[in-house]
Amino acid sequence: MAKVLFQSMNPQLFRATFIGYLYEIARKHEVVLLIEKVDSDTQRLLQDKSLFPGLEKIIFFESAFYGDLLRKNYRLCRVLRETVREYKPDIVVTHSDMWPADMYLLRFAKKAGAKTLAMQAGFRIAGERKLYEWSTLMNAYQKIPQALPFSVRLVLAKTKKYAGHFFYYWVLPLTAGEKPFLGKTSFVFWDDGSGHRDADYVAVFSKRDYDVCVKDGVKREKIFVIGHPLERPAAREFFEKAYFAQKGEREEAKTLTIMWPDEVIGFRNDDRSLISEEEMQERRAEVVALIATRLADWKIFIKPHPAAESAAEVKESLGSIPSNVSVVNPLEPADAYIARSSVIIGMPPPSTTLFTASKQSPEKIVLSLNLYDEFLGDSYASFEGIEYVDSKDRLASIVDAIRGGAYRKKEGDGGRSLFPSMETLLHIVSARA
Repeated sequence: MAKVLFQSMNPQLFRATFIGYLYEIARKHEVVLLIEKVDSDTQRLLQDKSLFPGLEKIIFFESAFYGDLLRKNYRLCRVLRETVREYKPDIVVTHSDMWPADMYLLRFAKKAGAKTLAMQAGFRIAGERKLYEWSTLMNAYQKIPQALPFSVRLVLAKTKKYAGHFFYYWVLPLTAGEKPFLGKTSFVFWDDGSGHRDADYVAVFSKRDYDVCVKDGVKREKIFVIGHPLERPAAREFFEKAYFAQKGEREEAKTLTIMWPDEVIGFRNDDRSLISEEEMQERRAEVVALIATRLADWKIFIKPHPAAESAAEVKESLGSIPSNVSVVNPLEPADAYIARSSVIIGMPPPSTTLFTASKQSPEKIVLSLNLYDEFLGDSYASFEGIEYVDSKDRLASIVDAIRGGAYRKKEGDGGRSLFPSMETLLHIVSARA
């Protein structure tokens, strides 16, 4: 049995993906879990020794990115250093080697002689620097005074990013008594792929993600294609019992869920010009009306992103809502609505939730809408298990086919290289020099 130190920072991604990895590992190995506060259902599951027999200890920590940042960063760094020193892990598993919290842990682990592995947590957008460009535009329009010329705002937005990179990768480590984290890749620049920094190895979901990593400059010999936990029978059975069947949640006939972004503005793909909040609200309201009108006898849920302030805010942005449409609490788990619905729909910018839906329920209809050619809107184009819809006419045609029972989901080829379990991957990682 190897000693494994397992860290995950995002509660939503932990519930959607990482707890599946943890389930597989804790069946065979001793594990200490480092995690932010999770929902009550997940916390209850983690206490169940029949599910996680090897889980010795759970250490909850506060995110170092809110509130008293310097104090929290210092405390988190100390906790990670002491945990490695006390537990003496053979392998450390993180969700990234890009964020400072992960980098502290990886640094201490490598000093202690442990092997390190960064696991893919969610959907990755392909395309060099697209997320950086999108984030810079968002900051230029939302966080810098609009009285300034746009060219000046754009320069200031980029300058703020470099200042942020310096702060998180140089200043913060120094305040915790650590050396700076050298290197150009950064979560501040929205470099979302692992493998560029301290992780010895990287595990990804598919050949597509492998190719994205290689294109981004990650060494081929560092990358393993492990697949999503839901693609392996034991982990899927765990998810089914732990979450999908929770409280008797089962698919309801004629039920559709729209996964609602928290971003209120967007950008046109051709020239990156602004789609204002008013225009975005109008477009989204048109989509809801089109679906609700054609599926008048269906139950339609709008599930806002957890970052949305409230359901009331989304309702207000829509104005008049059709009677068969309900906006639900943003903090409710997305997997419950995926389980209830026969159709799941997403709008730009792309969300990991659609990817998760395609794995949770591969037989269900999952649509990614990009009706107005938005920047990043085509991220799910040609993605197996998700139908990309790029016009209102096409959406109307699909919805009519769904209503009439004539829609047929395209079958994927299922061709992907998978390890049979996390156990196999950890064995290979631990055996490598």
